[in-house]
Amino acid sequence: MTTPYFNPQQEDILKELINVSFGLSASLIGDMLDNHAKLHIPDISNIDIHNLDDKIVEVLEEEYEFYLTKQRFLGSFNGEVLFVFNRYSAHAFCDLLLKQEMSDESDIKSSILELTNIITSACIGKFCEIIHGETIFKVPSIEKREISEMDKYDKIEGYDNVIVIKTALDIEKENILGHMFILLNNEMLDHLKNTIDKI
Repeated sequence: MTTPYFNPQQEDILKELINVSFGLSASLIGDMLDNHAKLHIPDISNIDIHNLDDKIVEVLEEEYEFYLTKQRFLGSFNGEVLFVFNRYSAHAFCDLLLKQEMSDESDIKSSILELTNIITSACIGKFCEIIHGETIFKVPSIEKREISEMDKYDKIEGYDNVIVIKTALDIEKENILGHMFILLNNEMLDHLKNTIDKI
């Protein structure tokens, strides 16, 4: 059983901060798509970094392949954000963005990168705002992975904790499901918790 990183009050404040950033993200995504977009109130949980691969397999359920984006953020608040999308959600968002079907692999990857860049910037920006910190974002990357090959991919090092955020983006009755993983070391997690306690 996972020991919670956050007490109930901290979790409520964290969820509210993420909701505010998701509201901003949905507005930007809606403008980009020229359509109404809504990011649902997220489910938030936490895991130890060693359980990350197992969690990715769990959230993907019966999927065999998926898209994984990574983006580092550095500064007084630093860590890394991963996003995981199953094949259906990645294709659905790309089709909506490009207003066409049967997009090629490069179109899908660039579309997902645009989507995750917006959400990451808003969410991490909100965290930086409350801790009065500054951060810069590294260039994000994306790759297509297979669950059967999970053991062969490089492990992510340098972090201790993962905040797991399940998000559903509603656009034109499409339910585009993504999972956001915020990777932090113990120092950054403590910094965030201490700041939340002061709010």
